[in-house]
Formats: sequence, structure tokens, C-alpha cells
Amino acid sequence: MKKFILFLMVATLSATKAFALNVFTCEPEWKSLTEEITKDKADVYSATNASQDVHYIQAKPSLIAKIRKADMVVCSGAGLEVGWLPLVLRKAGSAKVQEGGENFIYAAQYVPTIEKPTRIDRADGDVHPEGNPHLHLNPYNMLKVGKVIADKLAVIDSENASFYVQNYNDFAAKMRSKIKNWEQKAAELKGTKAITNHVNMSYLFDWLKIKTIGTLEPKPGIPATSKHLSELKNLTEQNKIAFIAYAPFESAKPAEWLSQESGVNTIVLPYTIGGNKQVNNLFDLYEVSIDLMLSAKGK
Repeated sequence: MKKFILFLMVATLSATKAFALNVFTCEPEWKSLTEEITKDKADVYSATNASQDVHYIQAKPSLIAKIRKADMVVCSGAGLEVGWLPLVLRKAGSAKVQEGGENFIYAAQYVPTIEKPTRIDRADGDVHPEGNPHLHLNPYNMLKVGKVIADKLAVIDSENASFYVQNYNDFAAKMRSKIKNWEQKAAELKGTKAITNHVNMSYLFDWLKIKTIGTLEPKPGIPATSKHLSELKNLTEQNKIAFIAYAPFESAKPAEWLSQESGVNTIVLPYTIGGNKQVNNLFDLYEVSIDLMLSAKGK
């Protein structure tokens, strides 16, 4: 009987565990980054997963309920979530987390974005006026955004301010050490040429000095066409392409067709946390991505 009572007490305590904070993130990479800083002090939720294209998310009631409880929101910004996040925020009606508020973070506001369009025209496809929003694939950006997250958490939950700051410092030290190793490891990728499905690998390639020769999409967000793929085939005959890369949520068919026609290897880069079975955190994301590209280049 005593053991049974003890079991009930433990079960009750476990079921009613209260976190200091609730953090709503739009993508898995921001969930992972936030968890590096909050550890067990927050319940961190990601609105999307690695099998979803964040451009096309529905404003479901479950997301509204989650953001209504949030003490802080962390998203990519630069228009990546424009199709669903504003509606979720409006329906949630939370005074704590609104765009432009102290508890709301758009990562793109704290790092220099690349590929800003010189003109805004819907005929050019899914363009982002503020620049490419897929900024998490450069680890230096995660250091900058992580500092912002830690500083804001220290204000929101001042009693645990030193805890968040120390966790960020530990994360940053580990990340800087890893970056040095990754850059040495990936040195042979510098100057190699690649084709991607979308422009969502641009920050990874920019960091490692890989040249994007073309994309399977004729324009951002526009599915591949036979004519465009034929043009890319001609491009592979004129250039030594190391690999054709695409993300887990993107169709494999265009890449496979071009691979069969050109003999260029294809790889599925994880893109974010959970993008393959080996990627469980940010450190895995960069490590596995580099290993996959080195392997494809070496074939």
C-alpha cells in the first residue's frame, strides 16, 4: 500500500510539473536553439516539423491555443511565416506576444540577410523583400539569435537570468569550437558547384563557399517544368556539378530526373532538426549536412 501511495504521489508531481515559461517557436531550429538556453525552465513548442514546408502551414486551432499561452515567440521572419502566423496571432489575441513586442523575436531582424531582391514583382515567384528567410543554416547566425533569446529570457524571467546567460555562454563556446572543426572538415567543398530545389540552402552554401549554379524551381515557389529541367541538364554539361540537393519536404522527382539525365548525385539535406534520423539538435544539423555533401562530392 505504501508503495502504491508513493507511486501516486510521484505520478501526480510528474503530471503537474510547472515550467517557468512557455515558448512558442515557428520552426524546429528555433525550438532546438531555445532549449539550449532554457533547459528545464521552459516548455518549448515548435509549430512545424521537418516534413513540412513552412511556407504552407494552416492556422489551426491548436496553434492558436499554444500561442495564447506563450510567454515568448521565436520565428524566422523575413516573410517566411506570413501565410499563417499573423492570423494565428490575431485569433489568439494575446497581449504578451504580438509582432513588434518585447517578447516576440523575428530572427531575420538580428542578422544580415542575403539575396534581397532588387525589385518586388509577383511574376518573379515567392520573393521575400527582406531577404532570404532560411537563415538558420549558417551557424554564425544562431550565435547572434541565441544571444537575443537569452537576453530577452533574462528580462521575462529575471529570477533565472543568470541561468539563461550561462547556458547561452556554454552553447556559444561549444558552437564556436564546432564551427572551427566544421570549416576545416568542409574546406574541400569550397568552390564546388551545386544545384538545389529551392533557395533554402543558400546560407549553408554561402557559409561554406559552395556555388549554387541553379535551382530546380524556375522561380522561387514555382514547381519545376520540363523546359527548365532541360535547361539545367545543359547547364550540368557545361559545369562540373558536385551534387543536386533538396530538403525532406520537397519532391524528389525533379532531382531524380536531372540526376538520371546528367549523372550528378542527389542528396537529401536535412534542412532542420529531424530532417533525418541522425539530426536531433543544431550540432547534428551542421555535422550531418557537411558529411552528406562530402560523401556526394566524393562519389
